[in-house]
Amino acid sequence: MHAAPLAIVIALLLATLLLASLRRVPEGQVYTVHRFGRFVRALPPGLHLVVPLVDRIAHQVHLIGHHVELPARPLGRTTASADLYYQILDPLRTGDALDSVDEVVLRQADAVLAEVGPQAENGWPVAAEALKAELNRRMGGLGLRIIRCSLHPGA
Repeated sequence: MHAAPLAIVIALLLATLLLASLRRVPEGQVYTVHRFGRFVRALPPGLHLVVPLVDRIAHQVHLIGHHVELPARPLGRTTASADLYYQILDPLRTGDALDSVDEVVLRQADAVLAEVGPQAENGWPVAAEALKAELNRRMGGLGLRIIRCSLHPGA
């Protein structure tokens, strides 16, 4: 006689555990999953299972609409700042860099800006295109794409 209430309690616990394991990632976003504080995987849009009490959603990252500003840096004989707009094309290739994707783009842009300095002699638009092309070449392996780049005289 006591087996029925016990079976109901167990069924309710299992249903609760299943519901706690489900995560729905909206279209246009990706979630990073951390286990014991370390990146384990990225969840693309859709319905996914995670291990409750072990896995934690660390960041919710939008795939499009990213904008970063590179502060004024030397560019040829002058200084320039840059506005970069980018999107994440392949979040699985981006991997644990998703947790700090803006910083990754800024570090790469800082390194590349020194290389395209001589292009500034041909005008700002030429230097901006050179910066965009080189950044796309370097970050393509990470699943990132610079969609717009503009350079401005620094202060």
